[in-house]
Amino acid sequence: MGTEQLKMVFDFGTLGVEAALEKIQTILVNHGIPVDGFIHYDEPVSLPQALKRLKKSNRMSFDLEGQGFEFMLGAVRNYNIEFLVIRSTDEVRIPWDDWVDHFARDSNLVIAWVADSEYEHWQNAEDPLQYTAVGKPYEHLPMKSNELPYPLEQMIIDTSANPGRWRFHDGYIEAVGAVMWLGPRFWQLTGAEQEQVANTSWLTVTHTTPSVVKLQAAEHTFTTAEGISGELQNRLRSMLFQQKVTR
Repeated sequence: MGTEQLKMVFDFGTLGVEAALEKIQTILVNHGIPVDGFIHYDEPVSLPQALKRLKKSNRMSFDLEGQGFEFMLGAVRNYNIEFLVIRSTDEVRIPWDDWVDHFARDSNLVIAWVADSEYEHWQNAEDPLQYTAVGKPYEHLPMKSNELPYPLEQMIIDTSANPGRWRFHDGYIEAVGAVMWLGPRFWQLTGAEQEQVANTSWLTVTHTTPSVVKLQAAEHTFTTAEGISGELQNRLRSMLFQQKVTR
């Protein structure tokens, strides 16, 4: 089993480096966690120091690790999204709800979900070299062409039917988790029916903030594509993304 991670997706241009770091720092301070002792590009920094460096460089991304966390901010212009990944490298010390609630207050949160990092990685690994590098067999997995022209064409692992797959779409990422949060823009972008979701008997549906809907499909984070866990992931995807074709 891997470590847990929270992935949050926002409308492009509604978060940014400065706001993201300030929110991270506020949450850590509120929970009594120091804002120093971090690593940025192999150099020790505090979060205020990292913010100064990033503002000078005009970067739209960062990767910071320390105090039992890894924070990764990125943006994909072609899909009009920003995303923040928060990985707990130790036990989860701050409830995921606290992070989502704080980031959803004045940022345009589209979707967020909690994933087991190892499970999600292998559910989306397409390059056979990712398997051979760690001695993991892949011969039993379905394969397909990467559809690139010669001489770049090669066979890759087909992840298109994996319950734990994620895919980029314009304005959001298609993914499912045992716990998910959906902002107002989610319903507009996907065409999913909020009333149908709210009345689904196998989901626990609550509002953590007035505008964000929280879904809980299982007590524990998904770690397998088999059995009931795989069925739940497929049912979630079918309900939330049935109008969309993956890319």
